[in-house]
Amino acid sequence: MKWAQILLLVWQLSLPTCGVLAFVCPASTRGISTATITSTLGLSPLDGGTSGESNEKAEKKRMEMVRKLQKTFYKPTDGASGDEEPQPRLDEESGIVTDLPLWRVGWIETPGRSNCLNVHEGQYTNMFEKILSGPKPWYVGHLHLPGGFKMTRTDEERFNLKTWRDELDDVNRFEESERSAVVGCLMRITDYRRTVDGRLILLVHAMERFVVERVVQHFPYSVADCQILPDTEDIVNGADENFTKRSRAVAVKTSFEYHNYEYDEINLPLQGDVEYLPPEGIPAADIAKVLPFAYYSTDDMSLEKIKKAPEISSSGFLGGEPTLEQQLKNGGVLRDPAFIPGPKAENRRTTDINVLETLLWLELDDFCRNTGFVLPEEILGLMPRGLDYLDMDPPKRRLSEKYPVVRRQRRLSYLAPVLLENIEIGAGMRQDWLDTPSTQARLGAVLERYEFINDSMTSRLGEFE
Repeated sequence: MKWAQILLLVWQLSLPTCGVLAFVCPASTRGISTATITSTLGLSPLDGGTSGESNEKAEKKRMEMVRKLQKTFYKPTDGASGDEEPQPRLDEESGIVTDLPLWRVGWIETPGRSNCLNVHEGQYTNMFEKILSGPKPWYVGHLHLPGGFKMTRTDEERFNLKTWRDELDDVNRFEESERSAVVGCLMRITDYRRTVDGRLILLVHAMERFVVERVVQHFPYSVADCQILPDTEDIVNGADENFTKRSRAVAVKTSFEYHNYEYDEINLPLQGDVEYLPPEGIPAADIAKVLPFAYYSTDDMSLEKIKKAPEISSSGFLGGEPTLEQQLKNGGVLRDPAFIPGPKAENRRTTDINVLETLLWLELDDFCRNTGFVLPEEILGLMPRGLDYLDMDPPKRRLSEKYPVVRRQRRLSYLAPVLLENIEIGAGMRQDWLDTPSTQARLGAVLERYEFINDSMTSRLGEFE
């Protein structure tokens, strides 16, 4: 039986309660009758419910048929047929994740966060099912698209998926406040459940930021080759891209080796002994326990297996184009967040990174004291040793001493701003944090905001003394 016929049957059976695969049915097959297809499959035209059956029984029978066809369509291949779907893969020679499916939605993720996705749109259910049918790790790219997938139907150029080169060449990009981003976040799927009404519930972790290097596919969902972007502290910055691309690739490969320690593969706190969850009754309170931050693994031994990155010399590399990072900064794709003036009136972006980290912890301590807020353990666990003089309780578990300081600082630079997202001074800034080129600049910008808030609260408190 032809795949087009199978897909048409899935489409006819699954709508309206399940939109899975409806969009991939080619127009040339839409004239085929259900009777023809059911006959080809060897099914009775009455399969899916007779007049004597209850609606519930008929619905169950219909969904069983849909699931059977879905499993056939998404069955992993052994590679012998040559028609298997390309899977996302890290090219260690370049630091590019090739054939990365993109989840283009109206919100933004930053590294270190955890989220639970409720996938119900047909094109994205199809996309994630194809990812899940492949080998682990299951990767997907998260890319901001104001208004979500529906904006791709507007035919407006600013909402089209584009590479960073296309973005730099677009003369309208500074005049349009809402447009598709080119810098996004690499996500790893750690657990999932299917529901009886065709949705997918996915637990994902945001791991690395990337920039779109090459568009592979636009329809039915976007696929691209994406260059992983380490912070500039992780790269030996050479005179040109000829050298720096090798340094970047080594930094990316090393970064991926830390993932098993930095992102524990926990499970969704949902019923796991059924193949499909009921559409209602999913315990939001339980899911909230694994959000919004990813957990570090308790297996410190995973750090023992990480190989030291080779040292790279910048000599002998001259005359090429500027580095990727420099081109992105020159074009405004990567940029520092706006400076926040305060009573201290000091630009923190030039302060030593270790000093910045200590100052930020002092401000976090003041923030918690002034507001009564208690830091989540996922942030508290990032506290460096030697800060026992702080008023806040020490972390229940400290990270391994073998874990690089700069990686802990990078995680802090992304998580500390989360506490400010409900305050005007920190709201709507996730893309800004993602676009900040270095850990140092990010820590400095976060510190400026906490200094401003704490000084403002101190001033107001002083009025009542």
